[in-house]
Amino acid sequence: MRASITETKRYKLVILIFWLGLWQILYFIVGKAVLVPSPFDTLITLWSMLQEKIFYQHIGFTFTRVVIGVGLSLILGMGFAGLSYRYTWFEMLLKPMVSFMKATPIMAIIILALLWFPSNEVPICVCILMCYPIVYTNLLTGFKALDKELIEMSRVYHVKIWIRIQKCYWPQLKKYLLASLQLGMGMAWKVVIAAEVLALPKYAIGDALLNAKLYIETTKVFAWILTIVTLSQFCESILYLLFKKGANYD
Repeated sequence: MRASITETKRYKLVILIFWLGLWQILYFIVGKAVLVPSPFDTLITLWSMLQEKIFYQHIGFTFTRVVIGVGLSLILGMGFAGLSYRYTWFEMLLKPMVSFMKATPIMAIIILALLWFPSNEVPICVCILMCYPIVYTNLLTGFKALDKELIEMSRVYHVKIWIRIQKCYWPQLKKYLLASLQLGMGMAWKVVIAAEVLALPKYAIGDALLNAKLYIETTKVFAWILTIVTLSQFCESILYLLFKKGANYD
């Protein structure tokens, strides 16, 4: 039986308390705030960061890079997945490149991007190179799972292309698109911030993290980690809400 909304909220609260308690126990065991700060000290630091203008500048620029990177990955992934579904030779042509992008370590991609692009563009380029294979692979799987009889029937009866997309393709591809975007969004935050740490653009969460590490401000490092996790989860929740209407995911 599915839990009610109230019960779900209660479960989430219990889980949150559990992990905060575990964090506090770890803090007592380690006994050194420079290694593991307490949850209370981290929240206090986060609250002070919220009062600073530069905090929102860092978030704004990093968020923009994530959105641009994921958006371009989506456009490329959808376009190439559609072509690969339509033409077998095109899928075979792209397969080595996609396999190479999946297997290459993130740090290697970042180092190459540092050689090829200006520092401000490196996080976006790395994001595309890492997220594009996720979108492409998921959507190609979705295309191959389409109801071929339904699509063929729409062609026989000369159904207009936009109606065919709305009634035949979109309902079946929606869940694959959502899965690829949620996976890609989680990956995007990681790779963009990792690229920012090395590329050092003017305003970036990665730059703020590196400065906190250099000055041994561990509570600030933990505060930024909490911020990143919250932003990533927020983006994934927004994507879910946008796709939820009319889809049967439950």
